[in-house]
Amino acid sequence: MLSTLKEPTTVATITVQTLLKGPVDVAEENLTTFVTPLLGFPRLKRWLFYQTQSGPTYWIQSVEDPKVGFCVLAPFQAGLDPDIELGREDVADIGAKDVSDIDVFTMVVLDKDPAQRRTNLRAPILVCRTTRMAKQVVLQDTRLPIKFFLRDLQPKAR
Repeated sequence: MLSTLKEPTTVATITVQTLLKGPVDVAEENLTTFVTPLLGFPRLKRWLFYQTQSGPTYWIQSVEDPKVGFCVLAPFQAGLDPDIELGREDVADIGAKDVSDIDVFTMVVLDKDPAQRRTNLRAPILVCRTTRMAKQVVLQDTRLPIKFFLRDLQPKAR
């Protein structure tokens, strides 16, 4: 998974205004750059991935627009095993040598009704661990639900 945020030292830092934690000083190397923008956000390219607690839930915050942030799920970390087939081009676009260098996230809809909270497994976000480059892909595999309800998550076996 993405490494824990590194403490700013002598490397270049930036203050990111987050929706949940307020202003956060972050080393530039902890920011993720989308090689193609997230769907619906063509001008936003730089994002901070962070967690407010341990587990499979993360938040992504736009660096360019402090009003834009999303909850995302690390589906494999959550115990899901979606059969996601990535094209070579998608892997190469983010500078990954192979799929073992990629973290996968899916957007979460945080409905007011907890039973309606869901994630889209057909449009994952791919993040290369080493380059911190990312892209969202839209997969054609109809076996992957656009609306996977989080209430259907099974607890991970220990």
